[in-house]
Amino acid sequence: MGEVSDRTESLITPAGYAFTIWAAIFAGSLAWAVYQALPSQRGRVLHRRTGWPLALAFAGNALWEVLFPLIGVSQPVVPAVLLFAIVAAAALAWARVQDLRSAGLDRLLPTAVAGLLLGWVTVAAAVNVASAGVALGASATGEQARVWAVFALVAVAVLVSALVLAAQAAVGPYALAVGWGLVAIAVDGGPTVVTVSALAAAATVAVALGVRAVLRPDPASLLVG
Repeated sequence: MGEVSDRTESLITPAGYAFTIWAAIFAGSLAWAVYQALPSQRGRVLHRRTGWPLALAFAGNALWEVLFPLIGVSQPVVPAVLLFAIVAAAALAWARVQDLRSAGLDRLLPTAVAGLLLGWVTVAAAVNVASAGVALGASATGEQARVWAVFALVAVAVLVSALVLAAQAAVGPYALAVGWGLVAIAVDGGPTVVTVSALAAAATVAVALGVRAVLRPDPASLLVG
């Protein structure tokens, strides 16, 4: 995947270290898979409401990891569309925990995993679209590329900030994953305008999170689950 990404690198491709977030996401998903299968957990509303969307999101990711190296250059639209489907599934799981009050492992597993996954794939979707554009012939450098890169970062900042301000639960992992990706884009060392825009986008999300936490009577449940 790294080789394909390098061939279609856009101005908003994050630094390589950013992808280590998958270690936390995968570890959380495996722990959740074991936890929800325990006899005491079967039939619980939390697992019933999040199980299928998260299963679809992770299955889609497994398929994406096969497709992207194979056709990421020749047919870049297909992996990009699949990634948006993953975003939709993760968003459904995250939305379904908004009106549930969780504690203990419920916070650390389906709730936090859904937030981390959605936050990261939101950034990844923007990056994948930009990479697909380069693969289809768009310039990876120049004024037009910088304009589109800034537009993508602004769009991510606006969308994520709106969701953070509207969230009722699990917003901490979500905002953390988005901020992680945006800062990694800045660290990658692109044009100054892109670096500044990525940092500004991350700061916008952080401010939205701070405002939402202040307005919330119980910030712990908002931030964690």
